[in-house]
Amino acid sequence: MKDNWKEIRPKSIFKTAIASPLADQEQAVLTLLYQPIIGAQAFSLYLTLLSEIDESGMSESLFHADLITMMDISMKQIEAARMKLEGIGLLSTFAKEDSELGIHFIYRLNHPETAERFFKDEVLSLTLLNSVGQRKLDKLFDHFKPKYLNLTGFEEVSVGFKDIYVFKEEQIVSQSKQLSQMEQAFDDPRPAGKPSAVNESFDWSYFVQGIEKLGIKLPDNNTGFKEEVFVFHNLFGITELEMIDFCSKSFDYYTSKIDVKDFERAIYRTYDPDKKQRLSEFQQNDSVDLSAEDQQTYRYNSLKMNGFSTQDIQMIMDSEKNFPLNYLEALKNERGGYTTPQERSLVKYLVSKSGLPNSVINVLINYVYNIQKQPTLKADYINRIANEWAQSGIFSPEKAIEHVREIAKKGKEQKQTRQRYGQNNRPIRQETLPDWVENPVEEQKLSKEEQARLDKEIQDFLSKGGDK
Repeated sequence: MKDNWKEIRPKSIFKTAIASPLADQEQAVLTLLYQPIIGAQAFSLYLTLLSEIDESGMSESLFHADLITMMDISMKQIEAARMKLEGIGLLSTFAKEDSELGIHFIYRLNHPETAERFFKDEVLSLTLLNSVGQRKLDKLFDHFKPKYLNLTGFEEVSVGFKDIYVFKEEQIVSQSKQLSQMEQAFDDPRPAGKPSAVNESFDWSYFVQGIEKLGIKLPDNNTGFKEEVFVFHNLFGITELEMIDFCSKSFDYYTSKIDVKDFERAIYRTYDPDKKQRLSEFQQNDSVDLSAEDQQTYRYNSLKMNGFSTQDIQMIMDSEKNFPLNYLEALKNERGGYTTPQERSLVKYLVSKSGLPNSVINVLINYVYNIQKQPTLKADYINRIANEWAQSGIFSPEKAIEHVREIAKKGKEQKQTRQRYGQNNRPIRQETLPDWVENPVEEQKLSKEEQARLDKEIQDFLSKGGDK
């Protein structure tokens, strides 16, 4: 079912629902904060689906062909817009198979976050920054931030609630059931649509059993802590037993619950930049039954046959053997540098949020640090590259290398075209390149023999000109 529902056809039936109407403030947040991220078509789809909902909170049954007519876009564009809404948490899609009508869909529109929660969410804030830029982000923040009064020198003289209204405390007990039902009715059933760092190579069940045997409990925010554990596993290659050991040193003795901050500090203290990091196991090729050593030989020969140089292959294999923070530490140590706290947070963020494999993140780090000669990793610059690679479907180190070379080649051709025709004011064909491409072509120095030959040709030319 999960694969079948993706094949939505114009004759597929759907209904749209929403728990409660959008407030004016929510519409402003949707327009000013979400629209720059999701784009015009996804924004239009949300409003179109919303317009079909009546007072019951649900629309009548419609065909997807109706959406095509109302929005004047193709089915493929509608699907792309729908996925943008789903990815950011504004839409949840549910499907049910009907023997007569085929697959029947329900699109549940979710309310946007409040402005406060939006700007407190680092993922949403950074995504908006990448969409509109720093200047526009600052204006949007000023627009939505609370406007507090300066009450210095004033004293509040307002009356209290019980001074005016009759309230019987005993009713809280007698009406507790009804009060509880009303409270629960307003709970938002929407699941958090956060990017996940879950990795099948880490046995979460085994880990939980291990800490429970020690009498340790998970923190209140189980989901958030689980993401934290998987991020650290991807960063440093920490095993289940090692993770259990960290938990045994970072729990509250009164509640027996893991203290997340102590847990993080314990890991960072152990995996200090000055210490040699443990490498992960070499990636296995499941299609070939070979030993670990033969797997590397197999991988080397495969890359060689695909035209990669020895230097390329070495970098690819290194990127596959190392976790990102280890990889960065090694590059820094080679030049006698060190990793800053900001870089550690940035690498952690990439592992957690970018969706790129560790090996691709390593190639990205190598590109910025070794090719672009940047002394430190800058968050805005790195995120622009990671975003472009993720959207281009670059999920292997060899694809990353090929992509960088293709971009560099286009940049060089574009520069040569400008030099050749720019002075004559002729139209120049411009190719759009990602804004992170800033790799200047190094000047090619002539050898002594070539320089001497060039000097002689210049002298011969000048002497002939003097004879005229």
